Amino acid sequence: MKKLTLILSVILFWGCSQADSQAEAKAEVKAKTEQAVAEKTDAAKTAVKEAVTEKVTAATETAKAKLKEQTAATVSQVTQPKVDFQPGIHYRVINPAYNTNAENEVIVYEFFGYTCPHCATFEPYMKKLEAELPENSKIVRVPVVFGRQWEPFAKAYYTFEAMGIIDKAHEPMFEAIHQHRKQFRTVDEIAVWAASSFGVDKDKFLSTAKSFMIDGQVRKGMQMVQAMGVQSTPTLVTNGKYVPNNKALKTRNDVIDITKHLINQELQAMK
Repeated sequence: MKKLTLILSVILFWGCSQADSQAEAKAEVKAKTEQAVAEKTDAAKTAVKEAVTEKVTAATETAKAKLKEQTAATVSQVTQPKVDFQPGIHYRVINPAYNTNAENEVIVYEFFGYTCPHCATFEPYMKKLEAELPENSKIVRVPVVFGRQWEPFAKAYYTFEAMGIIDKAHEPMFEAIHQHRKQFRTVDEIAVWAASSFGVDKDKFLSTAKSFMIDGQVRKGMQMVQAMGVQSTPTLVTNGKYVPNNKALKTRNDVIDITKHLINQELQAMK
């Protein structure tokens, strides 16, 4: 009886041990399976994330490249307006051309008069052109003398230059005449205005305005008017060769655009 009881106890203990071992084995297999699944899931998530990131980066770079191209095209359209200007229609060709004596520079001559209302309203366009000039080009103003009443103003311009106040006095001179309705009949009256407006010495202004140097500049300007066939103001002449045809151009911006076109044309020819 005791032996039978002992045998049953051993069998029962062995069975319990086996059950525990199987449970542990199942738990271990389950843990390993879950770990393997988790690792595969993480790897899959990482791969997907990398693929998405790569696609987003590629799409972003493509978008940036397209935006850069569009911006460059827009800037090109702004700085280089689309043109189809033709000689004989949109501008006159001077033959023979006036010699500017500038081999490596394009000169734009602006023929103007202070008493000309069209020149006064054209001044903002000239400032725009001057601000957008490419390298190796510049504007040279030439005050015209279409009659004796124009002469004091031509002398005034060259005197402003000689006394180093042209940047201060040029635009205010237009304003004084066309906005404030000042009447200047002689260079003496202009000297009084310049002295009170810019603090220059009136006597020095007059002595300069009436000098042989200024007389020579006025005469040279008159010769340039004749050589380039200038008949009205304002008139722009590019490099002594080309004059915009104002009748064929719709706006003053068109005059500026064609002048910029001709400047670039001359610069290309110099290369």
